Amino acid sequence: MRLVDSLSLSIKNLWRRKLRTILTVLGVAIGCCAIVIMLSLGIAMERNFMAQVSQMGNIMQIQVYNYNQGGVTPDGKEIPPLDDNMIARFEKMKGVQGATPVMNIYVKMMAGKYVGYVSILGIRADMFSLLDIPLEEGRPLEDGDTNHMVIGQYVPQNFYNPKVSRYSWEPMPEDFNFMDEKLTISWDMNYGESYPGMTQPKVKAKPVKVQVVGKVGQSGSEYDWSIIMPFDTVKKYQKEIDKWNRQNSGSGGGMYPVSSGSTDQGYQQVIVKADDINEVVNIMDQISELGYGCYSPIQILEDMQQQSAGLRQILLGIGIMSFIIAAIGIANTMFMSIYERTREIGIIKVIGAKLKDIKRIFLMEAWWIGLFGGLLGIGLSYLLSFLLNKFNVNLGSSTIWTPEGEMTLDSSYIPIWLSAVALAFAPVASLLAGIFPSRRAMKLNVMAALRQD
Repeated sequence: MRLVDSLSLSIKNLWRRKLRTILTVLGVAIGCCAIVIMLSLGIAMERNFMAQVSQMGNIMQIQVYNYNQGGVTPDGKEIPPLDDNMIARFEKMKGVQGATPVMNIYVKMMAGKYVGYVSILGIRADMFSLLDIPLEEGRPLEDGDTNHMVIGQYVPQNFYNPKVSRYSWEPMPEDFNFMDEKLTISWDMNYGESYPGMTQPKVKAKPVKVQVVGKVGQSGSEYDWSIIMPFDTVKKYQKEIDKWNRQNSGSGGGMYPVSSGSTDQGYQQVIVKADDINEVVNIMDQISELGYGCYSPIQILEDMQQQSAGLRQILLGIGIMSFIIAAIGIANTMFMSIYERTREIGIIKVIGAKLKDIKRIFLMEAWWIGLFGGLLGIGLSYLLSFLLNKFNVNLGSSTIWTPEGEMTLDSSYIPIWLSAVALAFAPVASLLAGIFPSRRAMKLNVMAALRQD
């Protein structure tokens, strides 16, 4: 018997018992839908966790701190300096895309008639693009830049007009464009202001001309509130700050402390960028073994995943149980079909049908039930997913806050690969459910089958 004949005959046999076939297909559809929806809830939960953690910073970046500078690790090994040699060692680790030391200084900045206290973050210019810092305007830092900077979008909130009374506040206008203005910075916190009784330093700090080449877009990190400059330039500024503070020791008007710079023991902070999210934890473990402190938002993500692991397993279990029940329904339908068609099977054997042909017919019937049930189940899954998202039915917090306002995350998410897997799984599972009934049909005794009414 040709395959085409088997397919055609199996369809006709199913259509002879329309109601039973439809009910069985519905059972498969519900089972398939249950698995897809339960998995979609778990996938959406993972995506929501990722979105929430991303608000805390780039999950692929590892902050390295030398908290125990000059100390020893728990196993008694000396903690090496966090210097350029150690950074080069980090960059050779598997999964590391790049690394940069970080230096943070605070200065007074003058933009037009406005002044403000700003935080300058020094990083290597070649690492700017690797740190995934979004740009709203202009260009990133590039090799060869010196007194160039990329300004965070919230930095203008620190500026005010010093000519107005000390007891009032005139903020910088929202449309102020730093890229078109003359800008200078100074280590002197009195720079740009003058009022009676102000203490003057013994040695004045010469203002430094700077240029804004870009503006940071929404990043959800410290970059939004900082000015980013080339590391070597910031390092030079820090030396000037230290020298100026020594010259003016005890005279007032000095510089605020530098929060994150370099010492004889190396840098206090380094950012390591991983090229694969699956390598972040391994990289952190290697760095921690050297005695340094590490932080990445992935630690929070792992905690979230562990807390929700049980719930996701329950969801998957419910879906699988639903499909097992549907598979039992398929087997029951096949057995009932064999019982009703016993005499027909005997006649087919008498006229010369091979056992494999009889087996193929019943397997094809199970396959059609699985195929139609899978298609209907996927359609129901998308409909139910749409309703869950529309009415925001979720298993946990699906709302995050962004600078643009409140954002509601999907309660259910069905990726294309999940639909494809479900469409392939349903017919295959149905075939497996039909194996035993088809074998039963093959083993029917011809004479007993012909005597069956």
